[in-house]
Amino acid sequence: MALDEHSTAHGIFRPSPDDMEGCYGGVLVSSLGEGEEAVALTGNKRDALEAIDQYYREVCGMPNLLDRVGADLRDAYYHLDCGYAVFTRSPVSGWEISPADPTTAGAVPVTWFRGAPAGPAPVPYARRDDPTLC
Repeated sequence: MALDEHSTAHGIFRPSPDDMEGCYGGVLVSSLGEGEEAVALTGNKRDALEAIDQYYREVCGMPNLLDRVGADLRDAYYHLDCGYAVFTRSPVSGWEISPADPTTAGAVPVTWFRGAPAGPAPVPYARRDDPTLC
């Protein structure tokens, strides 16, 4: 079996731009199925927020990743989860992603966006006295 530079013998691979839906600010992003979920290949929430927001605006035609005109994107931090994951090839969907321990062979840092329900983020996430994102 021939392996490309992103694959391992166990089918775990590190996604390349060809595997994902886009690259925004140097961060690879892809949706996760038909819902409003997405994943960014970074463990940095700020970079993920900017990349996923740009993805939702450009690809999905939404006003932002919260799908609310005028929404404060600081509210989106509540809906972002950083961690590690492994990507495996799938004959059905191209690839699958599974949460993993950072010590797992082939695990990469990711940030999941699980979708945002209507309304503001719960307190303390909606505090307005924190530093402003630039």
